[in-house]
Amino acid sequence: MLISAIQKTTLLDYPWKVACIIFTTWCNLRCGFCYNSEFVLPEKIKEIQDFIPDNIFFNFLKTKIWKLDWVVICWWEPTINKDLYDFCKSIKELWFLVKLDTNWQNPKILRKLLDDKLVDYIAMDIKWDYSNIEELLWVKIDKNIYLESIDIIINSDIDYEFRTTLVKNYHFLNVFEEVVKQISWAKKYAIQNYKWWKTLDKNFMWESFTSKELLEFKKVCLKYIKKCEIRM
Repeated sequence: MLISAIQKTTLLDYPWKVACIIFTTWCNLRCGFCYNSEFVLPEKIKEIQDFIPDNIFFNFLKTKIWKLDWVVICWWEPTINKDLYDFCKSIKELWFLVKLDTNWQNPKILRKLLDDKLVDYIAMDIKWDYSNIEELLWVKIDKNIYLESIDIIINSDIDYEFRTTLVKNYHFLNVFEEVVKQISWAKKYAIQNYKWWKTLDKNFMWESFTSKELLEFKKVCLKYIKKCEIRM
């Protein structure tokens, strides 16, 4: 795995549970509002000299048995890593629970991880309505892959969430309602406010939504999904 960083403890992912987070490198999307282009763009990744070897991570993890509950694998797109399956398997062999943060572009590995019970929670990004999503992502996408990943996650027997990072001047309430309708049977939806600094595309450097504005999005979400969270 290309591990760019480790956050040794966090209490934010699960109430009353302690987790560590590992941050992977590389992404197959080019979201204009991404604020970590140094871990997304190939020319910038080449400049990174201090990737963390797997053995260093697992040596750390072995010291945290009975102290940590979860390992969160996130950013920027973990499923690109060919050894993700084996990596998750090694974590599970140490009796940790695994949360995977991902976009929808690799349903094959999602299904394999779920079939073999190597992940316990999945958070999938819903970037926007797939009819015009390429304008936001700068890449061609396959709508069927997008829908397949949603179906795999919703029909799994683990906990999960879908989430959208909302960008002012791009994400609007009327379109948001159509997005939520696509997954109206989901367990949980999270609304995330985007960070306007250091974006991949400088044209996205607008101010973030206010708390009051985000509440309007939440109201729309709760018309279709029972649980909705706002994350600033």
